[in-house]
Amino acid sequence: MSNERQERFAVFAEVEGFDRPLIYTDLTFARLIDDVVLALEKKEPFFIDGALVAREKIKRLKVLRQKEGFYHSMALLYRRLSHGQPAIQKTYGEQYHVRLEAALRDGCEDVTSQVIKAFDKKIKPHLKDYLPKQEQLIEAAYQVLLLTLKTLNK
Repeated sequence: MSNERQERFAVFAEVEGFDRPLIYTDLTFARLIDDVVLALEKKEPFFIDGALVAREKIKRLKVLRQKEGFYHSMALLYRRLSHGQPAIQKTYGEQYHVRLEAALRDGCEDVTSQVIKAFDKKIKPHLKDYLPKQEQLIEAAYQVLLLTLKTLNK
């Protein structure tokens, strides 16, 4: 991947059979493509939050780009979970999922559409050659994503 600080991504999925959304954080773009997007494209099951997820069971899926605020929120959450008074630790443990969702909403940007477009433009047409050209295809899709995000943020 490029020399720039590599972006990190999260996946937020509402899936039939689960009471709470499934969340997968701190993914590089390459892991996002290999672990999630490619599996969705091939209609293969994949793992999110330790659960095996089939495409047809997904009610909603978001790809999120983690911003600096996300790392701060997560550090604060984990600090409160592991230090301080037991009553506070217990409360944070009970509210973990709600607080994690709040950190995602506050510290991430929804880039689902842009990631799918980058995949469709640079990787999908070359799926037959994906394994031997994996690194180049992912880099090309990542550059399309960065260009799209830069254009949208102007």
